[in-house]
Amino acid sequence: MTVDYFISQHSLAATVNYTRTCLTTSTTKNSIQPLESAIAGTAWSVMAQFYKLLPRIPRQEHPALLLGMGYNFEFYDGMFALIAGYVQMSMDEGDYTPRYRAMQALLQPFCSEYGIEPSRPIMKSHRQLYAEFYRSVAGEPLPERYPQDKANPWLNVSRQWTERMAQTLACPQGSSLDRAKFNLGYHWAVEYLSIEEFRLMRQAWGKLGIKASYLDAHCKVEEEHARRASEAVLALASPDDATIARAIKTHENDLTGYYRNLSGLLK
Repeated sequence: MTVDYFISQHSLAATVNYTRTCLTTSTTKNSIQPLESAIAGTAWSVMAQFYKLLPRIPRQEHPALLLGMGYNFEFYDGMFALIAGYVQMSMDEGDYTPRYRAMQALLQPFCSEYGIEPSRPIMKSHRQLYAEFYRSVAGEPLPERYPQDKANPWLNVSRQWTERMAQTLACPQGSSLDRAKFNLGYHWAVEYLSIEEFRLMRQAWGKLGIKASYLDAHCKVEEEHARRASEAVLALASPDDATIARAIKTHENDLTGYYRNLSGLLK
């Protein structure tokens, strides 16, 4: 890439090291190293490119941008539900104990999206926080329903890639256990790459003088979500499982394609 914000090999290594330090609790660095080795770094580079350019987007374009990207972020709630369902439905081929342990690890970050945290009163869902973010930028409420036409290019890109991701997770070929493993690996990549994604997002909007609880909340919880995703993988599969590695690479490619298409709208 020729964009001046392209991440050099040095800064890419720094990003990897920073992300890894976020995950050092009961899930050790050594246990997730095989998972990290499947990450090529392309998604980090393309996200950095996009968020470097975001402050240059005309302000009148911000409502359409946030609505379109909001579709993608809300899809992830549906994705997490799909993933949990696919893991649970491996019951004919997998053992109960690793399955329930994987499910417990999966459900904690999923519930967090809806403001449900252990030993706490129900809080605002992340979607509610996103609506507040949208209002602060657009000066109007976030629409309750997404438009069905194709007038919003940001929304079109999100629909294209979320449909692709949903089809990928269905894994029509292979066993239900293989599908469960693939979904866990894909989920791990989602959570792992989200740490840097939301850091970049908050930094980009901050340059415009915009602060949002939605961005703060994600930056606060993504590290914990990534730890839970690691636990979910390790409950059901070995860290060097080829299916897990393939899933991680698949999500990184999907995320790279998504942000590359978003950047293409700025040219």
